[in-house]
Amino acid sequence: MQQYMQRGSLAQLGLISTFLVLGACKFGGSGGGSDSPPPAGYKATIERTTYGVPHITADNLGGAGYGHGYAIAEDNLCVLADAFLTFRGERSQYFGPDEPASPMSTFGSPPNLEADFFFRFVVDDQQVSKFKNAQSDDVRELLRGFTAGYNRYVNEIQDGQHAGRHTDCRNQEWLTSVTEDDLMRRLVGLNLAASSANWVEEIASAQPPAIGATTLRSRSAPRELDIDPERFKLGRKNGIGSNTFAFGSDATETGESLLFANPHWYHLGIDRFYQVHMTVPGKLDISGAAIMGSPMIQMGFNDDIAWAHTVSTAYRFTLYQLQLANGDPTRYIQDGQEKSLEATEITIQVKQDDGSLAPASRTLYRSVYGPMINLAGMGLPGWNEQIAFTLRDINLENTRSFENFFAWNQAESLSDFYDITRQYVGIPWVNTTAIGRDDERALYSDITAVPNVPDSMLADCLAPGLGPVVIQLVPGLPLLDGTRSACDWRTDPDSKQPGAFGPGKLPSLFSTDYVANMNDSYWLSNPEQPLTGFDGIIGRENYPQTLRTRMGHTLVRERLTGTDGLNGHQASSENIRDIVLNSRVYSAELLKDEVLASVCDAGAPDIEQQACQILGNWNNTGEVDAVGAHIWTAFWVKLQDLELDMDLYATPFDAADPINTPAGLSTSGAVQDAIRGVFSDAVAELVEADIPLNAKLGDIQFFLKPGEQISQYGGEGEEGYFTVLRNTYMHVVDFPEDEPVRAYTFLSNSQSTDPTSPHYADYTEAYAAKNWHRVPFTRAQIEAERISSIDISE
Repeated sequence: MQQYMQRGSLAQLGLISTFLVLGACKFGGSGGGSDSPPPAGYKATIERTTYGVPHITADNLGGAGYGHGYAIAEDNLCVLADAFLTFRGERSQYFGPDEPASPMSTFGSPPNLEADFFFRFVVDDQQVSKFKNAQSDDVRELLRGFTAGYNRYVNEIQDGQHAGRHTDCRNQEWLTSVTEDDLMRRLVGLNLAASSANWVEEIASAQPPAIGATTLRSRSAPRELDIDPERFKLGRKNGIGSNTFAFGSDATETGESLLFANPHWYHLGIDRFYQVHMTVPGKLDISGAAIMGSPMIQMGFNDDIAWAHTVSTAYRFTLYQLQLANGDPTRYIQDGQEKSLEATEITIQVKQDDGSLAPASRTLYRSVYGPMINLAGMGLPGWNEQIAFTLRDINLENTRSFENFFAWNQAESLSDFYDITRQYVGIPWVNTTAIGRDDERALYSDITAVPNVPDSMLADCLAPGLGPVVIQLVPGLPLLDGTRSACDWRTDPDSKQPGAFGPGKLPSLFSTDYVANMNDSYWLSNPEQPLTGFDGIIGRENYPQTLRTRMGHTLVRERLTGTDGLNGHQASSENIRDIVLNSRVYSAELLKDEVLASVCDAGAPDIEQQACQILGNWNNTGEVDAVGAHIWTAFWVKLQDLELDMDLYATPFDAADPINTPAGLSTSGAVQDAIRGVFSDAVAELVEADIPLNAKLGDIQFFLKPGEQISQYGGEGEEGYFTVLRNTYMHVVDFPEDEPVRAYTFLSNSQSTDPTSPHYADYTEAYAAKNWHRVPFTRAQIEAERISSIDISE
């Protein structure tokens, strides 16, 4: 079974943060009929090149989708089948109520029953119909073709073809054909990754108290809230994000722009990337990565433009506090009038221990803003007779995301790309960087779907009592007063949907130097051209940057000043491919020498003296042959648990020098004592776990496949690694003069989740060896590297 081990036991030491077993899990899905008119017919050619990358050529968009759907099913049938089951809310019927719904995804791993209620409630038929009907004919054609291609492969498996493939799902009753609605459910679920889908169990469990029940909490703020700001991020934890650099003509050796894309995304499950190239002559010629189940490219390039994404800091939802009517917790007061919550009764068929099915029913509720949500687990009041909480989600109302991505797939210049961005404002939760052929500029943009809650609203519209507390703990996230429609989201003259910011109030930057993002806010996309004056719900300004952000900007600055030990002082495809995998550890570069001076005195125990010697000789990288990296990781993880934050440093943060500050180790007695205690504990824990202090990192940190370990370099962003363990799809793209687009790529988790596929681990091995792949794009390049070709039609 594929696994991705998070920090726990040894993983708490950060030693085996990525522990990938490249195998297959038990997956599921059930079927439906067709909800669209019979197609006139589909046909496509699927040519595979190195690492199994499919290049799909078709006469029309339906054919391109058809080829994509077939190819991805050939590589990842069981993962897709499992996902379609999840998004239909039918997992409990086949797997029972308690099993986790996903090995790893944007919606977490809730119990099956909670996932079923969530998706049946939030991504219901009405929501799917709204999204589907809002799509253009071109996008609908692509969706229908993808559905038909997927179904063709399912039918072939069920007819006994492809012997030996996809053994975990090929003979299961839940492997059936799917519908266009099933595919749209998948896309809507993806749209909600940074909003409603982050709160599956909280929405699925939101229930009113029995009428007349005793109220246990008052409307006043509790003394202490158990709110972790990380809980509000996509994926509910630090680490899901990305790096990107985009260089303009002033910063490159060729005088042409250059782009680096580096998502830190999911290695497992439905939300992993799939690399694909689709061509419809005269209409589409796009290569890159699609999040699995999406028929269009989310991050890629054509012969004129290239783009990358990082997870944005903007919030995509707000919470509202409702005042409930006396005696009825399903009615609330707004503008002095009583309103009823909308009740939806849902019944799920649940597999019992004896294999029989039994119904489970639940009534879930919506306010005028959206689904009710249970936040009692964070120390907030539960739904009682006085107050309750509800969530409004910008991306439940944003039907433009897929149109925006598809239009980018067809963009013909950087200016065209930027105009599309402003036309749709449909991107749901990511920053964008982009470059274009014959354009000297690099673009950064967070022109995305953001709730229009300007800072000017907050003084009057934060919920009484709790609102100021929440926004202090989670800067930028307002808990709004739901008793007054005056606190509804605003709408600008250029808003693309009611309640969203228009593009004129969202950050973007063109530069002929460079732009970058490492999941901090828009503020320092280029430190020499800071973006300021935007509302807090979009992001913060003048605040300490993460160590990964500082490492990223340091890598660029050293390159552009020629102080990184490489030739020249400008960026090139070759040196950027080298730099971004160098696994430098910024926390060690900042503080290791001072830490060792603090802990390595003559009176230290022998085992600590040994650790000191190893760290003193360590080269401050997480390369596979680095000796000492794991000791530093064990120390740094424990140090972060103390939450010293700025007290750790001698030189405080300076907004005028945000890349170089804070710096230096504090000499205060409390910090020095903490450093010594943490170091002793870290060394002792490694010894107790039987992990040699002199181990090479690649011997204890690796991908796994049956019978083989694939050593893994890099580490966690919180240590200041730019080369992060969660690297997934990567590309370095430029446009050499008078030549076709040039792209070097990786897909670190490989194309297929089926252990019997030849493309199950080959790309992983290439990534581990740092063998960038120049992916073919032109007809001649594809033919020169082709390893297989099939024609399919129906």
